[in-house]
Amino acid sequence: MAQAADAGDLLDLQAIDTDAWRLCDTRAPATDASYIVAYVERVDDGFEVVWMRGTQRRCRMATLEECAEAAARRLAEEDSSGATRPIPIAHFPPRRGL
Repeated sequence: MAQAADAGDLLDLQAIDTDAWRLCDTRAPATDASYIVAYVERVDDGFEVVWMRGTQRRCRMATLEECAEAAARRLAEEDSSGATRPIPIAHFPPRRGL
């Protein structure tokens, strides 16, 4: 497992195959769906990225470093958005006849 160069300690670039990787958020447990940020695959003219977060699902980038930098920006944007997980609301069964 190689650490993504410019992404600091937030991302881990894990090889899946000789031409495929996954970018992982090291803050999340490996069993959590939010652990995988993107899948990256080498194509003829660069790298195709399939994002697991956000609204844009696919894009192409010139270098693997560019992919890691874009992933780091996405994580920073998520952190600064102020959005949090929903607060669970307790569920109680309906009251039976009074």
